[in-house]
Amino acid sequence: MSESSLGAPQSDNAGDDVTSTGVAAIDGGESDLGDTGSISPALSQESADADDAEIGRALARRAREQLEREIADIERAAAILRLAAPALQSLSTPVKPVLRKPRPLWLLIGVLWLSTALVTAGTVVAIATLAG
Repeated sequence: MSESSLGAPQSDNAGDDVTSTGVAAIDGGESDLGDTGSISPALSQESADADDAEIGRALARRAREQLEREIADIERAAAILRLAAPALQSLSTPVKPVLRKPRPLWLLIGVLWLSTALVTAGTVVAIATLAG
């Protein structure tokens, strides 16, 4: 999400020489030293390393601030959602399912014996009628 869509204030510092990443722009053009070249390459390397370190710290700070803003937005949205739809919250104690009482096993065995006896009796009657 962009900051503008979340209502974050936009700064209008037209006089600042700052890029969109929030880091001061580095001018690669003219130097303040003039044409004398009185600075040694080791000193210019140290200043470049210091500038790189400063840019790195600025980028890290900006990323940290962005992360904090995003976390705050998520927490705010979660609070609004909790207020709007409390039924969506997870329950602290889960509801145990009600187990229905199982049918007794002896009833199943009895029905099986009864059907076997009826089939046997029917078979005996059929054989007696046809044979006799």
